Amino acid sequence: ANTPGYIPSNVGNPDLKWEKTTQWDIGIDFGIWEDALNINIDYYWKITSDLLASVPLPSSTGYSSVLKNIGSIQNKGLEVNVMASIFRREFKWDIAAQASANRNTILELVGGADIIGSSFGHPFEGPLNIMREGEPYGAFYGLIYDGLNDQGYFKYKDLNNDGLVNPQDRVIIGDPNAKLLYSFNNNFSFKGLAMNIFFEGIQGRDIFWATAGTHLGSMLNGHNQLADFHGNYWTTENPNPNAKYQRISTKAYTDVSTKFVEDGSYLKLKSLTLSYNLPVSKISWVEQIQIYTTGSNLFSINNYPGLDPDVNTRGNQIFRGVDQNAYPIAKTVTVGCKIIF
Repeated sequence: ANTPGYIPSNVGNPDLKWEKTTQWDIGIDFGIWEDALNINIDYYWKITSDLLASVPLPSSTGYSSVLKNIGSIQNKGLEVNVMASIFRREFKWDIAAQASANRNTILELVGGADIIGSSFGHPFEGPLNIMREGEPYGAFYGLIYDGLNDQGYFKYKDLNNDGLVNPQDRVIIGDPNAKLLYSFNNNFSFKGLAMNIFFEGIQGRDIFWATAGTHLGSMLNGHNQLADFHGNYWTTENPNPNAKYQRISTKAYTDVSTKFVEDGSYLKLKSLTLSYNLPVSKISWVEQIQIYTTGSNLFSINNYPGLDPDVNTRGNQIFRGVDQNAYPIAKTVTVGCKIIF
């Protein structure tokens, strides 16, 4: 007879400790021209010890990962906020701008040993992210792409010159941590007409474009390929070692490498709203009638070859900075009317 039972879904760790954080801040706030311009500048330096992270376990344990105290990390950075009233008359224009730059560095790991993130899975061999002393949190770790071999498959550099390409040739190949985050919020108004424009940007962040591994060169499971694959792959008739993509083959294995590390910087118009308050002063039972239209994600300036650089399909603490078959953020336009009685 079947007997119900229970098994633990996670393995416990009796040695867990609370994270400890020490932080220093230096800030300056000032306003001039009757507060028409306000500026806030803040510099911080934060050290977190007994850092908690989910660490992968061997499959033989029956569990995928365990939460551990792995070491200490340093974050330091600068944040600047500016609020300005450009015009204060019948026509008004207010700006709120923000920029922040953060640098993080792994200071110490238990035993000084690297911590490797979870394995990527098909079609990639091996993990993507690494924790290493002196490097940023969750840096990309892989091989150096070196074109195609004589058979039309990806090849990689043998960095230690031992005649083999294996995990010993893996190095830091990218950083998923943004160097600069910034935004601009503009508010305009003239009589009953108003407009809000909000821009958002990220600079200096790498993305591992995993989508290209399955849809631009991997034929292991017969995946559909993106349009750029057509005419740009290696063939026996045109055995170009510098072709963008591998030959069509079920043996076209792919590894984590610089081939798929892309610049994820962008400047995006996140939202634009235009509204108009109808004159209702002669209507006693209505306080406000506003008609409006709002557009979201209307355009993006970037060099990213994927659908949208505003992406992270893997939210694991170490396993991060990945675009793996992500659906792009939709562009939307909304039209509405607001009535307040």
